[in-house]
Amino acid sequence: MKRTVLWSTVAGMLAGTSACGGGSEDMPPGFGDGTDPGDADDDGGEDDDDSGEDDGGPEDAELILCDQLELDNVIDRAACPFIQGRGVEPPQADSVEFCRRAYVDLLGVSPTDRDYERDCKWATKDELVDDLMSRPEYVLVSQRMWGDVFHYTSNIVNYEYIADLDALVGELYQGLVSYDVFAELAATHPAFLGRWDGNDLVGFNFMAFLGRDANPAERLALEPLWHQWAERDAANPMQSNARNVVLDTRQCAAPNEADCYSDYWGEHTIITPQPMPGDADPNGANVIDQAELSAEQWNTLRLPGRLIAEHATFYESYVDRALRRYLGYDAGAELPTVRQALVDMLEANGGNVVEIDREILSSGLYTASHQFLEEDAANPDDWAPPYWHGPVKQMGAEDWLRSAARLTGQDLGSCDHRYPTVQQGPQGLHPHAYPTMANGAPDYDFRDRAQLLGGCPDHVTQFREARTGLIAALTQATLTTELCAAADLDAPIYPLQFIEDPGDKSEDALRTAANQVYSAAMVRPIPEFAEEALMEGISGCRDDLGCTPADFAIETCRLTLKAADFLFY
Repeated sequence: MKRTVLWSTVAGMLAGTSACGGGSEDMPPGFGDGTDPGDADDDGGEDDDDSGEDDGGPEDAELILCDQLELDNVIDRAACPFIQGRGVEPPQADSVEFCRRAYVDLLGVSPTDRDYERDCKWATKDELVDDLMSRPEYVLVSQRMWGDVFHYTSNIVNYEYIADLDALVGELYQGLVSYDVFAELAATHPAFLGRWDGNDLVGFNFMAFLGRDANPAERLALEPLWHQWAERDAANPMQSNARNVVLDTRQCAAPNEADCYSDYWGEHTIITPQPMPGDADPNGANVIDQAELSAEQWNTLRLPGRLIAEHATFYESYVDRALRRYLGYDAGAELPTVRQALVDMLEANGGNVVEIDREILSSGLYTASHQFLEEDAANPDDWAPPYWHGPVKQMGAEDWLRSAARLTGQDLGSCDHRYPTVQQGPQGLHPHAYPTMANGAPDYDFRDRAQLLGGCPDHVTQFREARTGLIAALTQATLTTELCAAADLDAPIYPLQFIEDPGDKSEDALRTAANQVYSAAMVRPIPEFAEEALMEGISGCRDDLGCTPADFAIETCRLTLKAADFLFY
């Protein structure tokens, strides 16, 4: 028996349709009794003589072989000695598998069969990546990722600061600003300064840009570089709890100059001269709103960001984050040569992260199929390394919800990654991207549903996670039941032949209906190995006088949308 990286559960899924929605048990996503049919014509590119247990560096013969392949992608060249050099040729993802992967990763939604026909069917992988990266959704998905990094919340921070930093992230992923400049601006951006203070500013800058928390000694030694920053209550007509970020020049005035001195990254003192020496008034001229600082003052105050950008692990951290984002595992640790190749590329291109993202998305590590086969092994340490097959990832809560709603023709709205909760002022709510209810208040319905599944985090008590288990399964079951029952004749997932004859319970009609539902979501027909389970579901519906073709379609829709085949990509 062979084990696949991602095996289909459609057999178990369809077996549950025998009661037409009246008797199947809701199981956690991915549970089922299907077995993997394998592929007689595809050995997964695995060399049976190479167990992958040799984790040492590449041998000379492997390097020579890779030189002969003349690989264009820097990742492929760096990874080759550990893949092709060891006799492994990972099978390439077909156009359907790659379309789903690229759509979810770059647009934040799973493609329908119509999307596939329009965007993916006739495009090469490179053409599809270029197309999707040119869309605003790619920027938005990237902004959402950095929203989690920066812990946006207008419960604590002035909403205008958050909007400005979010726009800066947008410029980064449009190629308008380099990663070095981005870090220089973000490290002392008012949205960051308003979110944290004291030693936390050091720690969260480390986590954002160096990939780890600062240790206690680093926090203590580097805090003086941010020491002058503070906040003051400020009236804002759109946000009742608004606070302005200010520079308190009194903090480092004589005789306290040492409070703004650090010798940890070299000897640096960040002191802004007092506009009115000796004035101790907390609301006086020596406390300056950040919006009133001069370009010269900002140049001095942004030193921490420049020092961070010069750190040895600065580029490494971005590369590791990008590799995890697209591959789903710590490829930098698995393949340090790949990390270094991308770090070198990022240095050479002047900090253009869009080029780094594209290099990953066009690499063999990303374009390989996840239907890689290998011999069963009880010990995970004996499994083939993850870079011998394509990525296997779980859709995030927001992506899954939007995908399911889109397929069933429902509008669930969205959440705003910048503002988990919108704060109101005397003149109303500040601008946001939530749907608006009849009374003008934000509609948090999508946000609340997503939070049950680990999405739309509040960045204070809840953070983004990919949830599994009974609670997530029951939540998905409830949502899919509601969505599939509400789907109308115009929904992409609705079986079209029922429009012609809604009472047709023939085997052919029900088989076509099941395939239409499954294909609309998965962009491929129900696999042959699920034939027995499919027939069981069809027979059950035909034998049940209370089961209508519409009931059968709804149940198939429900089981498809909560199955592992749909949730994982």
